[in-house]
Amino acid sequence: MLNQYTFDGNTVSDLHKEAYGTRPREGFWAEWDAANNDEKQRIWDSLLDTADRAAEMELECQLEAERELNEHFRRVVDIAGGTREDAIRYLHDTYDTNGSNEYLEYILGVRYGYLSGSLKVAY
Repeated sequence: MLNQYTFDGNTVSDLHKEAYGTRPREGFWAEWDAANNDEKQRIWDSLLDTADRAAEMELECQLEAERELNEHFRRVVDIAGGTREDAIRYLHDTYDTNGSNEYLEYILGVRYGYLSGSLKVAY
């Protein structure tokens, strides 16, 4: 039976960046270039596992940030009598985002689309 390889030498740098947050350095490339197909597949699979764990951790952090932001919205509404939209405007002013929800989402560490309501929020 022939081995089925799923690694892609053209995108391994992108996968490394997803897994570790940086592009691979010379040591990685030396190992990659010296590896046979079986070894490249093992490296690839390890990068996939690491990237999956990194994505899971990022999602957990984003969901926690969203819970904290929802609590902030509740406090603003209770204290100032405003709305969620008012609270978002206050945050735009605080962080000087020029009204960019995407930039504010980045600053606050929440998922993209969260402030515009385009995400389904399940708590």
